[in-house]
Amino acid sequence: MNSLTQAFDLELTDKDHGQGWAFGRPVGITTDQWPRSRIHGLPMAHLWTILVPEAYRVKGKDLVAISFFQAEDAFEDRVDGVEDMLTNSTEMNNIDANEFWASLSCYVNHRHPQETYLEDIIGGSWALIWLTKDEFEGKSTPLPNKENSIHPDYEVDEWGSTCFAKDAPAQFIQHVVRTDDPNVGKVLDEWPNEDDVNAYIPMFSEKGEALKLNRFHAKNHFGGTANPIQGMPEFSPFYIKFEEEFGDANMGGGNGQIDLLNDQFDWACG
Repeated sequence: MNSLTQAFDLELTDKDHGQGWAFGRPVGITTDQWPRSRIHGLPMAHLWTILVPEAYRVKGKDLVAISFFQAEDAFEDRVDGVEDMLTNSTEMNNIDANEFWASLSCYVNHRHPQETYLEDIIGGSWALIWLTKDEFEGKSTPLPNKENSIHPDYEVDEWGSTCFAKDAPAQFIQHVVRTDDPNVGKVLDEWPNEDDVNAYIPMFSEKGEALKLNRFHAKNHFGGTANPIQGMPEFSPFYIKFEEEFGDANMGGGNGQIDLLNDQFDWACG
């Protein structure tokens, strides 16, 4: 695996989408592969798709970008049978006669091979998909059929995290090399050994304040000094941290981190 020598900030830009975009639509997946909520079965909101710097491509050299999706399952009404179908590939009776269950079954049987489902501590659903270069450079994925994607008895929240509510124009992203970050390549640690000169340096520790690490406050970025709203997760150095501005993610005014190496996700509200 590559050793890390550089962190990268992620900034919204008016330039083209060569290094990714927030909002917009995913690429590299078919409409049938659009990740679904485990609670009601609707397609998740696409938050962002970002090219991963080479040193952070921990799932293999051919997987060069990531797409991230959200469903606010902790606050939504449940449709009986959806979770069982999605987690256990259980088929419903008379599935061919019901367009909703047929579309859900199609997703179950054609999931993107690089999709990873993540669930947070309050029951929210998230999905991460690694993409190849060809997939990342492909065409935008058409939205799923709205009529087929909603159970007939389910009342959709127009403000929820679904692909229909969050379908907005793309805002493009660029990598910006971060300079003089002493935490590149270090495992995140909220309470490091102060006697270890190679230990992670928390932003608001005495040493962190002396190094003025607060210059990295509220940044979207790959690696380096983290700034979680609440507790520091014990993540590998191969992580991405993002604010709500990336795709209007609902994190209660907070921010999120994904450990790309270990498929772990953490967020905290403000």
